[in-house]
Amino acid sequence: MSAQIADALVMGGLLVSGDNVTRADVLISDGGVREVGPDLSGRDARRVIDAAGRYILPVGIDSHAHPVYGDKMDTFSMCAAYGGVTTIVAFIGSETHRHERFGNTWGLRKYNPDIVKGFIEYAEQDSYTDFAVHGLVTIRDQDDLDQVIPDLVRMGVISYKVFMTWNPWVLDSATNDLAVPDEMVMRVMELAAHNGGLPMVHAENGCCKAYLETRYRSQGMTSIQHCLDSAPNILESEAVNRAAIMAQLAGSPLYPVHLSAREVVPVLERYTELGLPIFGETCPHYLTLTNDDLLEKGYRLKVAPPLRQNEDQDAMWQGLATGVLNTIGSDFTGYTRALKLTGSLEGEFVEPEPGHENIFEVAAGLSTLEHMMPVVWTHGVNTGRITMQRFVQVFSENPAKIFGIWPQKGALPPGSDADLIIWDPAKRHVVGQEHGISDLSTFEGMELLGMPVMTMVRGEVVVDDGRLVGKQGTAQYVRGDPNATAYAPGGPNVS
Repeated sequence: MSAQIADALVMGGLLVSGDNVTRADVLISDGGVREVGPDLSGRDARRVIDAAGRYILPVGIDSHAHPVYGDKMDTFSMCAAYGGVTTIVAFIGSETHRHERFGNTWGLRKYNPDIVKGFIEYAEQDSYTDFAVHGLVTIRDQDDLDQVIPDLVRMGVISYKVFMTWNPWVLDSATNDLAVPDEMVMRVMELAAHNGGLPMVHAENGCCKAYLETRYRSQGMTSIQHCLDSAPNILESEAVNRAAIMAQLAGSPLYPVHLSAREVVPVLERYTELGLPIFGETCPHYLTLTNDDLLEKGYRLKVAPPLRQNEDQDAMWQGLATGVLNTIGSDFTGYTRALKLTGSLEGEFVEPEPGHENIFEVAAGLSTLEHMMPVVWTHGVNTGRITMQRFVQVFSENPAKIFGIWPQKGALPPGSDADLIIWDPAKRHVVGQEHGISDLSTFEGMELLGMPVMTMVRGEVVVDDGRLVGKQGTAQYVRGDPNATAYAPGGPNVS
């Protein structure tokens, strides 16, 4: 009889899915969901967890993660677990200059898939949460790209990102260590179409952005007031449109990342109507902060694309509500002040006088992960901008479907991984520092209502009532399946 005893029973909560909210208990065995029902009180379990008065949610998937700076997968995944995220989809690839600078020994390899392989081996030992991988293609891959993309897909890395910020004016620009020219973007699209992959684009017009920045620098216009002016909305919407044309010609799907500009929404609508499988992602900072916050708080809020205006913020919320935008990713970098100002974690710096920073010398990146879901709940669900069901769709269901890990991740039917959050809608919290290394918490001081109070990964509690109780060395790499994606023939629908 003892073999029938489950590992855990979560009782008394309201289970939220992308479709509805129901009273349900969840029975967990061997890391998976064994049974879901309105009353499982007759089942035997080693641990009974009381979720009365709270919601049970499938945990978050961070579809936009950069664990290559100061925060590696140890502290990165710690922040994630505290915030209700248990699957991190990390961008890993041929950004070798970053690996050298930040001591990522697993990244000091020549061939892109070997870099990814090293990351997987490392993350399985250091992470507190499960993880998947987005590839990252740079100019270093130009000579063997035809081999890189198929090899990544065979490894379960079915999505890969390119930066459209190529600077044709100065070919030895530091920006070009990451970016690729248009002809290489086109090759990525074609290879994706033939191998079942999903191209992701950082959509900013590199030529125009470099031109504007050079012009502002030459005129001494380098203060924070010129951050937004040097990267206007049109550079983002143009690049999304250009990438969509390439994808349409190649027969490839497309995923533009961290969208921020209101002009992007009609571009997404147009290509969706034309039948292009195009999926839009935004970030918590574009939903809650604007250029006014940058002007008030200074360099700490520099990000690329930049924070924009209230009208852009409203457009992002509307896009989420209507389904034009499908996911929310953190774009977490965990920058410290030293890293922002000097490019080094150990660099000595003098705090600049507010308003007198050279904004073009400051690194772009924010610390958003740990409070991402509570911030969106507070400013979205609590205000009626989105429903609880939509919250689950954009953080859990949609990314799992888009990146081919559904229904193992992103939902709680029997047979799925028992990744869940117990969410207290009445819990108040004032944002302080995250649990990583950053001393620049993006949402510091923001008052939140609604917080995760327990986070489970495959049935094991990782964070319980503010305490880290999970263990490293139990993380699992989650392979993407191109045949199970939202863009595959007969694949799951994304809202």
